[in-house]
Amino acid sequence: MKLQRTFILCFAAISLSLVSSTMQASTSKAAQEAFSKALLGKDVQALIDMPAYKEGIDIYYTPPSDKRTDDRGIDLKGLTKWLKAKGVGVEKGEEVTITNVKVDSKMIEIHLGGGGEGRRGSNHANKVNAGFKRAGGSRINFRYQRELTDADLQPSQFFKFMGRVVDVSGIETQLDVKKMSAADQSAIDNHTVINGMTYEMVLLSFGDPEQKKVEDSSGSTFKETWYYLKAGHRWILHFENGKVAQIQTF
Repeated sequence: MKLQRTFILCFAAISLSLVSSTMQASTSKAAQEAFSKALLGKDVQALIDMPAYKEGIDIYYTPPSDKRTDDRGIDLKGLTKWLKAKGVGVEKGEEVTITNVKVDSKMIEIHLGGGGEGRRGSNHANKVNAGFKRAGGSRINFRYQRELTDADLQPSQFFKFMGRVVDVSGIETQLDVKKMSAADQSAIDNHTVINGMTYEMVLLSFGDPEQKKVEDSSGSTFKETWYYLKAGHRWILHFENGKVAQIQTF
């Protein structure tokens, strides 16, 4: 009887564990692969100094209610400690490449410029020039304090979190370009302009114009003209309702 009761309790515990695990949110392999592909090799710009430390710095999705974290969710005590002890791996304002992406059950780990190993490894980093800039990059632990879902791995969602410590506008622009038509992408790649391109597309291809002029508009049509001087030629782009309607070159 005692053996039977023990078996029943064990079976119930296993069943409860299985039910609990199926109820927990999780990320699919496909979502992880797409997420990594969207970030790996892309450049971002640091908004804070980051330590040359292989364990990384912690950023919390929901800032804990203590004095160690600020409203961005940055563990300030840990950040200050490792900057002083291990040196600076990525400086504020520095453009750096994402070299690795790891997705855990409750955390996303992003390696910048090598992942914070330091010139000869982070164990040695505190022995030479502590607090100074050193090679090896850094890494960031984006902690969600809950199970991740595929929705969390959508770049547009993650960039809101990541944007607290790095400027991700460059990646967002690249992703927007991929959504464009083949003709628009080709025009941008070749630094030219074709009819139908939007303001954003022209800016990607030509940059800021030398001059802008808003035309007299009537009804529901809004007209604007942009002027460029490119490779010795004058370009005049006429927009109607935000898209190129006519191109003049001289």
